[in-house]
Formats: sequence, C-alpha cells, structure tokens
Amino acid sequence: MILEWVSKRTDDFIAQMPKSLRKQYGQFFTSLTTARFMASLFTLPKKKELNILDAGAGSGILSIALLERIAEMPDHMIHLNGDRFLGPRQ
Repeated sequence: MILEWVSKRTDDFIAQMPKSLRKQYGQFFTSLTTARFMASLFTLPKKKELNILDAGAGSGILSIALLERIAEMPDHMIHLNGDRFLGPRQ
C-alpha cells in the first residue's frame, strides 16, 4: 500500500537527518499509527463525490491514510486539492 511506502520513506529520512536539524527547521512527522487513527476519526459522507483539501506541507501521510480508507468504499470519486485522484473501481 502507498501508506506503508510513505511511512518507510519518512522513517528513512528521519534516520539520516539529525533531530537537532529537524527541530531547527520545524519538521515534525506523523507516524503511520497516528495517521491511520486520525483517518478513522473522519466521518465519511454518503455522497458519491468528495473534495479534500490537504493543507499539510509534509509527505501527505494524513491524506493518504484517509484516501486509503475511502478507497475501500465502492463507487466514490475523490478530488484532492481540486484534482481528480481516485475514481470508482472498475
């Protein structure tokens, strides 16, 4: 899944970047567990088309966690930041 791939890449980055520099740059990363938990809190509407604005500036792990959850629902179209991202399953 994409979520695990993003999480692994983030972990690799964290391992090579000293904490002091991440702190200096204000870089804080959401864990895979936290992203999945936060996505589970979102009440999914019953409408077939959704618009999602990702105001984050990181790897997109929160949006990806939500998109993976929504992708399990059949026949939904998702617009992420105004672009068509994921359509109904064929």
